[in-house]
Amino acid sequence: ALRKLLPPDVDVPGAFETIGHIAHLNLRDAHLPYRKLIGTVLLDKNAHILTVVNKVGNIQSEFRVFEMEVLAGENRLETEVKQRGISFLLDYSKAYWNSRLEGEHERLVAPLLPS
Repeated sequence: ALRKLLPPDVDVPGAFETIGHIAHLNLRDAHLPYRKLIGTVLLDKNAHILTVVNKVGNIQSEFRVFEMEVLAGENRLETEVKQRGISFLLDYSKAYWNSRLEGEHERLVAPLLPS
């Protein structure tokens, strides 16, 4: 769908991270004039996504949180993520989340689980 809507010289963004109901993009400069369109199409094509954000600027904090812009959908950054039966409730604007750190997430909650 995006290929038909973007100019021929602008690549379609290749991937996004999903954090609960939030889709997180890292758009390139060439995408920025079309960021709202990209967000709207992503929202339209993924029923489980309610909010689309794009990282703005660079990560400045030791906690790896970053400024973001809501491109489409609800301006709701509190979300629930489930991994291996464990639910994490977080505010994505205040807590760094990366699904590739699943082992670290398990390590953190293991002491809290019943034996």
